[in-house]
Parts: sequence; structure tokens; C-alpha cells
Amino acid sequence: MPAAACARAALVRVAVGCVALALSGGCRGGGDDIVLRMTSWQSPQENVLDRPAIQAFERAHPGVRVVNEPVSNQAEYREKVITAIASGSPPDVLLLDGIDVPSFADAGVLLDLTPFAARAGLALEKFFPNVLAMFARGDTVLAFPKGFSPVVYYYNRALFDAAGLPYPTDGWTFDDFLRTAKALTIDRDGDGTPEQWGTAVDRRFHTWQAMIWSGGGDILAPDGSRASGTLDAPASVRALEFLTSLAVVHKVAPRPNAFRAVSGNETRLFYSGRLALLPSGHWLIPNIKAQLVRGQLALGVVSFPRATDATAATPLFASGWAVPRNTAHRKLAVELAAALAGEAAQRQRLAAGLELATMPAVQADFAARDSLGLEAAFLRQVATGRAPWGARIARFREVEAQLPDIIDRVVIRHERVADVARDVARRLDEILAR
Repeated sequence: MPAAACARAALVRVAVGCVALALSGGCRGGGDDIVLRMTSWQSPQENVLDRPAIQAFERAHPGVRVVNEPVSNQAEYREKVITAIASGSPPDVLLLDGIDVPSFADAGVLLDLTPFAARAGLALEKFFPNVLAMFARGDTVLAFPKGFSPVVYYYNRALFDAAGLPYPTDGWTFDDFLRTAKALTIDRDGDGTPEQWGTAVDRRFHTWQAMIWSGGGDILAPDGSRASGTLDAPASVRALEFLTSLAVVHKVAPRPNAFRAVSGNETRLFYSGRLALLPSGHWLIPNIKAQLVRGQLALGVVSFPRATDATAATPLFASGWAVPRNTAHRKLAVELAAALAGEAAQRQRLAAGLELATMPAVQADFAARDSLGLEAAFLRQVATGRAPWGARIARFREVEAQLPDIIDRVVIRHERVADVARDVARRLDEILAR
């Protein structure tokens, strides 16, 4: 980069100008500061949560400034990061979503953090093993996990109390779930449309992946190479039949509409006390935290139900801070990533309720102080958590885009589950074979 341009940026202290030059590793800010660039898709509210960790890092590293450059759209974010790394102008630290791990791992563009973790003050043993494993390939760790969530069923305690029903417990079965949902579906005026629903069927795959696993089935073969023989296998079909029957046969859930974001109406029904059981993750908490604290909404958390011959399981959706291999400030970048994923940063983020801490000790301490009891319930789900398919195979976005079609065709068009599963499995095979 021309020296005049670098000097001009230093004189006016305009971060954008400095960033453009820092991409090449040679530009310093005003006062000869070293500028570290970090980027993510986080919202402004989330970025505020990271600010204390950034400020502490800057105090511990005089002469170093951290410039946060978030990208609002996640799809746009991925393209920008990939382009920046490929052009030799990477950010120093980037937020890596679990679903992006396979592509970045295959490309070999991220630094293995394993040799540097202890020196950066972050012991890898402090993380949940099944969460850290999502960011690992063999002995290589590509990101320090900063937060995650299992998918669970939230339940409205007030509706259970009004019906005189005991609260559900982890390990409950499909039959238990159905009996409960029926008891909590109430059509008071007899017009055929319940004023209160037992549960919801969300067509988005991340909300029902746990139902397939807890039914003993799966979407893809263990090596991720094909769907035929797995998605259309008896256990998977059985789980899909149970899920879709909630809306089609037993009518304990509103019918999903293929032409809108299905979570909107169901979530509003849940918030207003007209839906008893809702599948979601910890990310729901910030939206209702005020109501929970004021006692206007009393919730519980329970595992997905399971088939009698299967064990409950849930996907763990996580993200972590990674460092490109071609950063110009390797040591500082690793230390910044460690600070952003460290105990202090995680404790700061926990207060917002967006996610769980990726360190058992930190999460357990927070759960012990949670008067609502939700954090302890979430913590119990981690033992049955698995890496979602998105963290395991590179083409999963294409695969996932096809999966809501199963719900649409069965619930809306009334096609047979076995036929739909077989057809969608063949389509997935074609995608995976490309």
C-alpha cells in the first residue's frame, strides 16, 4: 500500500481508511496503533455484549486497537469473508458458524488454534467436549466456541397448571407427548378451531431435526454421502409420521403454511398463552426475558419426546471465533479470539440470555443462580446433544433447503410420508453426488 495513503489515514484517524490498509498487514492507526479487525454477522445488540471483552483486551495490549466490522446479512457475511481471505486481505478474527465449519475446513484457510490456546490463556479442556468437537477436525481446532444452544420444547406452566397436568420430564415418549398435547388443545366454542393449541409443527428443519433423531432415525447416512436408506428408513418415516400427525390427524397443532414464515403465528400464540409446547432454542429467551422476570410468563424446558426404542437427542447450534491463516497479526489475533470466547466474555453474554456458555463450569454457575430454573433445564440437554449435519458436511445448506418440502407435502397436500421421504431422499442423493 502507498505510504501516503497510510499516513493520511493516520492523520485523520479514519478507521475505514486504516482498515483497508491493515488488510495487507502493514498499516497502523493514529499514534502508531496496531489495528486488529474482527467481523461477524452479529446484531448491534450482540456486538454491545462483546465490547467489555474488547476493551479489556485493548487495556492488556497497549498500542493495539480492535475495529469491529459486523455484516448484517449472514449470507453476505460468508461471501465477504471468503473473498477477503482469498484476496490476501483477511480480517484478523472472524465469527465462524457451525454450518460453515466444513467449507472452511476443506479450504484450509483457518489457523489451527490448538498449539496456541494455552499460551493465549484458554484451556481447551474447559469447553463442553461435544461443542468443541464441532469446530475440530482430528486434533485441529478451527475456532474457540463462544456460545451455543440445543433445541428443546418450551412449555407454558400456567396452561399445564390450569389443566391439572404434571409438567413433562426429560425422556418422555411420543405417546406421552401426544396425550399431553391432546389434553392441552381446547376448542371452547366447538367451532372446530381450538382457542388453545397443544403444540406447533414448524416446517423449518432445525426445529424438527431432534424429532427424527429421538425417533431413532436420521436424514443422512453416517458418512453424510446419501439420504436414501436413511431418510426413508422405517425409523425416520415413523418419526415423520408422528410429527406430521400432530397437525393432520390429531389436530393438536395449527397447520403450517408453506407461503409464510411459519414460526411467526405459532410463536405469537405461545407468547399470548394460547399454545402449550413450542420447539425452539435458547435464542427465544431475549424476546421474552422481561415477561419472565415480571412473572407474566412462566415457562419450563424439556427434551424432545422419543420413540420407546430410542434415546432422546438434540442438535447443538454453535458459533466460535476463528483466525485466518494469513492474518498479519497471528499472535494478537489468537489472543483476541481467546478473549472473545473466554470466561469473562461468556459471563457477560449470559446475562442477555441469547445462548449457553460453552464452558460447563461457567454455565453451571449461571444455572445455579437462575431463579427461573430454565438454565438448569437447558444444561441437562447438553449431554444428549449432537453436532447438526450442517457442522459435518459442506453441502448441507442445499440439503436443508429441500427438507421443509416434507412437511408441506404431507401436511398441506396430504401425501404419504413414506412416498415423500423416498422422493426427497433421491433429490438429496443427487445434491450430495454433485
